[in-house]
Amino acid sequence: MTSTGTGRAVEEFLRIVPGARTVLDEVIASYPDRYGAWSEGSVDDLLEFLLQAFTRPVLLPLLRAGGPDDETAVRACFAYIELLATDQNPYVESSVHFGILEQFLEDQNTLLRAWRHSLPATRTKLVAMLEEYPATLRALRAAGVLE
Repeated sequence: MTSTGTGRAVEEFLRIVPGARTVLDEVIASYPDRYGAWSEGSVDDLLEFLLQAFTRPVLLPLLRAGGPDDETAVRACFAYIELLATDQNPYVESSVHFGILEQFLEDQNTLLRAWRHSLPATRTKLVAMLEEYPATLRALRAAGVLE
């Protein structure tokens, strides 16, 4: 697989995630001097892009809602995450870790929904992240969630 990295993060976001163009346009309009380059696909800070354009405005609200009407969008979001999670660039790995995976820790329902929708590479990274939170990992394993 070719590297997604920061060079293709916006392109893939727009291609895979439903409604991404609208969200991206809103984020850029809110702070054009800071995020204007994103409209051309240029991302200097992948972590910031993930938090501002993907995780907070798109992914977390979908996971919180948990409705059946959102399943297609949630699956698309996890396809995007999987694409990023398979990138072996340490910068991308760190951005995914802090910009996506750690955000699932906001509450147990969000974490459980994220786990249920995670694809193989994302699940592997999610378990690795959860190892940094042993009490949470033990509780999930005791509940049979991570088996």
